[in-house]
Amino acid sequence: MPLRAALLALAVGAPAGAAPTGALPLVHDGEDAATARARVVKASGLPPEQLAPQALDTLLTRPAAVIGRGALRHCAGAPTRGPELRAFAVRAEGAVRAGDAAAALDQLDLGLAAAGCLAEKVEPAVVARLFLLRAGLLLARGDAEAARAELRAAVALVPAVTWDPAWPADGAALLDEERAAHATCAPTCPSAFALVQAPAGAAVPPWVDGRPLPSGGGALSPGLHLVQVPTPGGLRSAWLLLDGHATLVLPGSFRRPVLEGLGGAGAAEVVSLLAATLGPGPAYVSAGGGVWLVEPAQGSGAVTPLVAPPVAAPAEGRKRR
Repeated sequence: MPLRAALLALAVGAPAGAAPTGALPLVHDGEDAATARARVVKASGLPPEQLAPQALDTLLTRPAAVIGRGALRHCAGAPTRGPELRAFAVRAEGAVRAGDAAAALDQLDLGLAAAGCLAEKVEPAVVARLFLLRAGLLLARGDAEAARAELRAAVALVPAVTWDPAWPADGAALLDEERAAHATCAPTCPSAFALVQAPAGAAVPPWVDGRPLPSGGGALSPGLHLVQVPTPGGLRSAWLLLDGHATLVLPGSFRRPVLEGLGGAGAAEVVSLLAATLGPGPAYVSAGGGVWLVEPAQGSGAVTPLVAPPVAAPAEGRKRR
């Protein structure tokens, strides 16, 4: 199945950290599971068996995820390198010269799948070339709308990408249209989709289409984008299919204190973390002496304090002489 079709057909199941059916997640930090469960039972009135404790550390080891109008497809194969991508392009071009469009498309699909497994920073021109070749083949068989989507992805990677005069002539005009649309969205435009990251201001930002994502987010065109996230185990790549405003959640970039942010300005980022790792259902949180009920699916994420965390006593001033 071609990469784009696979992403469109991506079934969204329960995240890896989801609690067993019938039990509500209870995320805790700074205390053991038994203590956290007892505190939530007392605050909520729920029976203990309806709570599934999970330490915060288990959430922070999850891979990057997207919430909102987007789907992130992580690599399911072995890590790849740039020379492998270039080889797919060479084989595809050879198939085109031989008049075997089906074989060329197969090589291009494999090349784009391999790009989603890159273990090094992408060479945008190489991947843009794969998209351009796909666009040319799709135009040759009369599928202009599908070709336009490929051109949009190519322009996102390399805005100045050029059309090969050996390909169908109407592709040049389509490419110019997509390039003009991309230019009006630099750096932002109301018609583009916003991709923001949580937490904002990660020490090492993720890369999208070969460029670092600004800490405040960026405007992206609809369609495919290559996301690359630095991790302790190396660079991890994934394809993002964007269909609206979305948040790229980076669990490994959160720094303690995390859950205590529910009591202040950091609540939205904590809700994003819980939604990305546990799903949109309700969850309880126990940390820092506080207990909260979090419901990510309620608007922008409802946070109900059940037990307020203790207020830190002010530091004792210096005694007067």
